[in-house]
Amino acid sequence: MKSVPSRAAVVPTEPPICPICHDGLYSSTNRKFVGRRVAIARPCGHKFHFKCLSRWTKDHLTCPYGREVINNMVVKKLPLPRGWRRQMVNAAQEGDIKIIQALLQRGAKVDAGRTAGNTPLALAVANKHLDAALLLARRGGSDPIGLRNLGGLFEDGGEGIPIDLHKAEHWYLKAAELGDIDAMWHLGCLYQFGGEGFSADLHKAESWYLKAAELGDIAAMCSLGIVYAKGGEGFPVDLHKAESWYLKAAELGDTTAMNNLAYRYQHGGKDFAVDLRKAEHWYLRAAGLGNACAMNNLALLYLDGGEGLPVDHQDQGKFLLLKAAGLGDVGAMTNLGWQYYQGDNGFEKDLHQAKSWWLKAVKLGHATPMHHLGYLYLYGGKSFPADLHQAKTLLLKVVELGKDPAIIASAMYHLGYLHHYADEDFGVDLREAERWYLKAAMLDNDSAMNKLGGLYLFGDEGFPIDPQEAAPWLIRAAERGNASAMNKLGILFELGGMGFGVNLDEAERWYRKAARLGHAKAIKNLRNLKSSVEVAS
Repeated sequence: MKSVPSRAAVVPTEPPICPICHDGLYSSTNRKFVGRRVAIARPCGHKFHFKCLSRWTKDHLTCPYGREVINNMVVKKLPLPRGWRRQMVNAAQEGDIKIIQALLQRGAKVDAGRTAGNTPLALAVANKHLDAALLLARRGGSDPIGLRNLGGLFEDGGEGIPIDLHKAEHWYLKAAELGDIDAMWHLGCLYQFGGEGFSADLHKAESWYLKAAELGDIAAMCSLGIVYAKGGEGFPVDLHKAESWYLKAAELGDTTAMNNLAYRYQHGGKDFAVDLRKAEHWYLRAAGLGNACAMNNLALLYLDGGEGLPVDHQDQGKFLLLKAAGLGDVGAMTNLGWQYYQGDNGFEKDLHQAKSWWLKAVKLGHATPMHHLGYLYLYGGKSFPADLHQAKTLLLKVVELGKDPAIIASAMYHLGYLHHYADEDFGVDLREAERWYLKAAMLDNDSAMNKLGGLYLFGDEGFPIDPQEAAPWLIRAAERGNASAMNKLGILFELGGMGFGVNLDEAERWYRKAARLGHAKAIKNLRNLKSSVEVAS
């Protein structure tokens, strides 16, 4: 009788499944097991998932397949499956980090052989799968577009991604070091403007803008012009350098640079002469290429007039302002509303038209027209009754949404004024007026300082007089050029009292300063003061 060989003698060369979990050994259908390494039991040579065999040997000495004693095991690296590049791309688009980890573990190339901007990293970033993008970037992703866009995710935030400007800087630097010009420009912006927890550094901004500009980046040329035109702490203004970079960008067709160059020629600056003809030339070029902001600025140039401008400049200005506003330029809408409010430069005064244009701009979420509209409702005008409740709503929104400190301070001042001088329907509240005046004064608003000084000086029902508080605010306002505060100081020094000694020379000095600014009451007070001194003499 023939003997039957034992099971231990049968060693299949390649079991299709793991004998322990019965799942595919190399191409797992269960995502939970994807990417597991294969272990080879020694000496029998049977293959298992590494984790399955590791767990088995904790309680068993023999091979579960052949029952031979296991002396040790060798880990075998899994081969890459067919179509792994497509799997990597799909996993990146879907944010499937387990598939990506499995393929990388098997030796997949991070960029999957794809061109910049189409790599798994770029696709993970585009679909805002942050964990997958960071895994690919940290495992050696060298796609500069993907790295730059990863920086952008941290700069912009949103959709569960917190803003982190230091991380944005890190990934922008990686991309820039790979020669990505856009990343250089983004670094320049980051250093130019800074942000929460990230200090601006104009010298670093200049450095990165220069690198990008020297590689032909037009946006960087224009940004350099802005940096030199505005300057900052430890970085002096240089209008001639600004002009040079604006010109380079403008001659390459950049309409923002054209507009900025024209603005510089229109307004001049230290050691930089005004040239209205050059301003008109560059505004016209930018406007001709559809730049609505340039149309708005050219309109204002024509409306203001000046030497060398066309004879019919006012008509052209009106036409351009209406055109730019019609194209949706918020600045033009705001300025158009102001022209109707003032009734100047060929525009008939029409407060309803002013309201209409400002309202259009407000719907686009801008604070300046919101401020103007609040001002209109606060003071009203002919055939346009004031609405203090509407004014308060708009001015509060300016405080909440505004970015320009001067506009925010002005809104706070007007909120103080509203509570100070409200009608019976709304109700005066001097403590609330004081609160808003103080907020505005802290933002260096001299009108608020003047009103605070007056409030403390004259008091009112329920609000005690406090000359010691009044004097510092009036002096601060007067030193900032506020004529009304100068006139009040003149009165205090002329009449004395409230902690002030009579000092007619000081009274005359303040009256004279206010009078030079055209303050009618100060002119009258100065005249009366001189008359009284002459009579006394």
